[in-house]
Amino acid sequence: MGDGSISVNTLHAPVAVATALGHLTDELRAAAGDNLVALVLYGGLARGRHRGPRSNVDLAVVLDDASPERVREITPVLMAAWRAARVEPWIVGRAEIPRLAGVFPTRLLDIREHHLLLHGEDVFASVAIDPKLLRLRVEQELTNLSLRMRRNLVGLAADPASMAAFLAGAARPLAIQLTTLLRLAGQPLPAEDRSADVFAAAARAFELDGEALAALAGLRQGDADVDDVADLFGRVQAAATRAAEAAAGLEVAG
Repeated sequence: MGDGSISVNTLHAPVAVATALGHLTDELRAAAGDNLVALVLYGGLARGRHRGPRSNVDLAVVLDDASPERVREITPVLMAAWRAARVEPWIVGRAEIPRLAGVFPTRLLDIREHHLLLHGEDVFASVAIDPKLLRLRVEQELTNLSLRMRRNLVGLAADPASMAAFLAGAARPLAIQLTTLLRLAGQPLPAEDRSADVFAAAARAFELDGEALAALAGLRQGDADVDDVADLFGRVQAAATRAAEAAAGLEVAG
């Protein structure tokens, strides 16, 4: 493909997912025409880590005109892709991207660093991220996670299964924030972008509870039994609080 995009046949994904993405690409090009600027995979699949039927396929759908009328043109195609392969579209206008980089800097940085172009222009490759806004967003995200977990120490106290599910779902978002925190602090990033490696590096750099974070990574992978979920929940919550405090104390250049 001349636009720098990849073929869905080269994806490390189940055949059904690759097939659905191939159909989606063709059908969106037909439905949106010149209004379709780019289709960009991000998240787990872009990292080569699709976790089966429970995983969403994160796809940025970039349009020149993202008005409700133009979105309705592609709605049937996107609904079919959700049913076929849990494709979760993030529909953005091309002109919005610089503003989104200020509002959601951690998300845009993650997409910039880990994405696969299926069609069109690589609009995220050179997006600029303000380090000061990035530091503030990391502090906000980590603080929000800590506060939600503190509330759920009460709300889920009688439901260990729900506690474990919450922890498993929070592991990757936490790893993304900790990766950004490591970057902002000038700390070396792990050679592999695996949650377990990120947790280990962050534990060393910011004096976090490495044992609890290692258990969290194992829980996310489904290869670890947790004897005391409530204890682990509290320890991870404390680690999130400490990481937020580390983010608050960072001095970054503008």
